[in-house]
Amino acid sequence: MAESASYFDRLKRAGLNTIGTDREQLFGISLVSPPILIFFLITVIPLCIGIALSFYGGLGVLTYNFVGLENYQALIADAKFWQSLITGIIFAFYSVAIQMVVGVGIALVINEKFKFANIVRTIVLVPYLIPTVAVAIIWEWLLNNNYGVVNYVLQETIGTTVNFFNVGTAIHSVSWVASWKFSIFVVLLVLARLQSIDSSLYEMAEVNGANFYQRFIDVTLPNLRTTLAIVLLLRSIWMFNKFDIIYLMTQGGPFDATLTQTVLAYNRAFTALQFGSGAAITAVMFVGILCTSIVYFRVFRPEEEVATHD
Repeated sequence: MAESASYFDRLKRAGLNTIGTDREQLFGISLVSPPILIFFLITVIPLCIGIALSFYGGLGVLTYNFVGLENYQALIADAKFWQSLITGIIFAFYSVAIQMVVGVGIALVINEKFKFANIVRTIVLVPYLIPTVAVAIIWEWLLNNNYGVVNYVLQETIGTTVNFFNVGTAIHSVSWVASWKFSIFVVLLVLARLQSIDSSLYEMAEVNGANFYQRFIDVTLPNLRTTLAIVLLLRSIWMFNKFDIIYLMTQGGPFDATLTQTVLAYNRAFTALQFGSGAAITAVMFVGILCTSIVYFRVFRPEEEVATHD
């Protein structure tokens, strides 16, 4: 061991180990370069193009002209823009609240040891594996007012039906369907954290006479706090940006009842061919989400909580 160490010391003094170091650096750069390049190609460059496009006006791609801040000034006076912002926030908070409650509840249940636990855990993952397009089509059919299975069951049991896609109920239907699919993301992260909690903590709580509720409050919840905070931030951002499931189910209707900013931006850019206006909407969304994330990490400081728990 001493001979080996002295050999490398002699190499270091002679300056002969720089070749290996340079090769290691080149090897490391070669490993990280492809994902960095892909990140720039699919994220940074489109983002820069979108922000630049927000300063141009005209219809379609052949009539671009630089208009400066006119698109942003138009958004300030656009009632539909502000209404879509409110709808997007309602959809995000409503669906995330459902996902957090349902996801944590399912994770607590399947974390317990019982017969066929692995089978149950596999079944729980099924909604997350189904493509969003299929989820939207299936649930739109199930909730259909005329031939949907849900309304058929309601008619046979309580003698009435419900229009799940009218002005007052569409936002609820879309939020619940989105939660049905995306609650599993919460389940996965919470379950992973639950399985890493030291079992001796629960044993000590039981010895001291703590019931299930007390164990959850005193042991489980403090250990889940950081995970729940991260999940809450991620789910809020993703649901605020959610486009596919809303557009597939309602196209933002009826009468703009489910018109979020993502759907509005799509309609402005690809239906009305106002690409500058659509880009301005997405640029405002990006800045808003960025500022929210910065404030969140400044206030809650999850990295400090992780270090404390470790």
